[in-house]
Amino acid sequence: MRRLAFLALCFAAALAPAASAGAAPAAPTPAAAATEAARQAAMEGYLYFYPLVTMDLARRQSTHPSRGAQGAPANAFLHGRALPAPGAAAPWANPDMLRSAAWLDLTAGPVVLSVPDTQGRLYTLTLLDMWTDAFAALGKRSTGTAKGNTAIVPPGWTGALPSGMSRIDAPTAYVWAKNLIQTEGPADYPAVHALQDGFVLTPLAQWNLPPQAQRPRSDSTLDLATPVREQVESMPTDAFFTYAAELLRRNPPHPTDQPVLAQLRRVGLVPGRPFDFDKLDHPAKQGMRRGLRAARERMAAAAGGSVRGVNGWQQETGSIGVYGNAYLRRALAAQAQPGSGLPEDLSVLLLAADSQGAPLDGAHGYALRFESGQLPPAGALWSLAAYDGQGMPAANPLGRYALGSRDPLRYNADGSLDLRVSHAPPPPEEQANWLPLPPAGPVSVLLRAYAPEPALLDGSWTPPPALRDAPPEETPEAAEKTAP
Repeated sequence: MRRLAFLALCFAAALAPAASAGAAPAAPTPAAAATEAARQAAMEGYLYFYPLVTMDLARRQSTHPSRGAQGAPANAFLHGRALPAPGAAAPWANPDMLRSAAWLDLTAGPVVLSVPDTQGRLYTLTLLDMWTDAFAALGKRSTGTAKGNTAIVPPGWTGALPSGMSRIDAPTAYVWAKNLIQTEGPADYPAVHALQDGFVLTPLAQWNLPPQAQRPRSDSTLDLATPVREQVESMPTDAFFTYAAELLRRNPPHPTDQPVLAQLRRVGLVPGRPFDFDKLDHPAKQGMRRGLRAARERMAAAAGGSVRGVNGWQQETGSIGVYGNAYLRRALAAQAQPGSGLPEDLSVLLLAADSQGAPLDGAHGYALRFESGQLPPAGALWSLAAYDGQGMPAANPLGRYALGSRDPLRYNADGSLDLRVSHAPPPPEEQANWLPLPPAGPVSVLLRAYAPEPALLDGSWTPPPALRDAPPEETPEAAEKTAP
């Protein structure tokens, strides 16, 4: 009984402030309630649609006829034929793999993806739907390296496939295919180029028929000059949601999207129907404009919030590649780098600071020591690559832009590994373990682990800190010169 009395007193105390506050606040007016409902719907809707709008603009830009050699028509691969080099690289370019990419158009039916026998060579081909989810991955880790033909099938397709052809069902009628193939450098390019050319896309309707020339259609309404992110983030409310509603008619929502779709119905945005912002009343328009601004503010505030920091290294702990109903996380991933693959295929850590928390700078040298048994846990390979403040590689005497498990590194007798990271070259006998840095200025180092092991994926493996070189001791003569 005493316990019941005590609980009653706690409950009464909890209610006391509300009781002493006087009468309950007045209910919002119908107009205010409508504005708030529209604000909430637009805020969640913007996060939900951000990847879809981003992907569609990227697809249209990439497949536009005017792109020439910088693009490719639908159902054709665009191949990167060389590793990054100073003056010829995209920001944070991969120094280990040659890239290929293609946009699949399944609106007329399945497209057959033919892959060559890579004879054990590492490759990863990721298929992404228009919501940026990686719904399939082919390659050494998942399907092996033998040749084969796989039909990528659009939603609702019920036809028959040729005997022996495997099938992957795509969630949307447009698909982004991104491929990475391991290369050992320029001397290896001819072999890799031949493999790249062996990845072929063929509409099922043309299977076993002579190749047919494509007739890409021009899109006069498309802005080709402005980057996709700038276009998305400068769209006014009416343009964004009108575009998103049209895309939703052609790209089915995921089965678990019902809650956010129910919210969007409150403002007249219904899957399968056009959306007319002008038909909304004033409170709804006002609320949607506020909601779009609130969503953009949420994205700005949340950027980087899921990054884990240890020893100066940063590792993304949020979901990558597959996002479920984590719409904010998915929007942030699309904003930072649309088309992220699965971390089980490739995981990346960023070294941004030294052991004292100071940002890396090319004016200094650093030491990285991997203790015995503590090398990066990668099932395939790992590499370190250095970049300047704009994410570009810098020229160096060795023409070396990455260092890792494939290189003839010199290990210590106990199995540990000491790496030198600096702009100034070490003595020749130590250069096997040297990763050149750009000259003075902000720099960063990326660790890439291919087919990472669970210890890296779950964060139980800790990368070593970067120890900055101690400043040279000041000589008495120098001290006299600098004395006041």
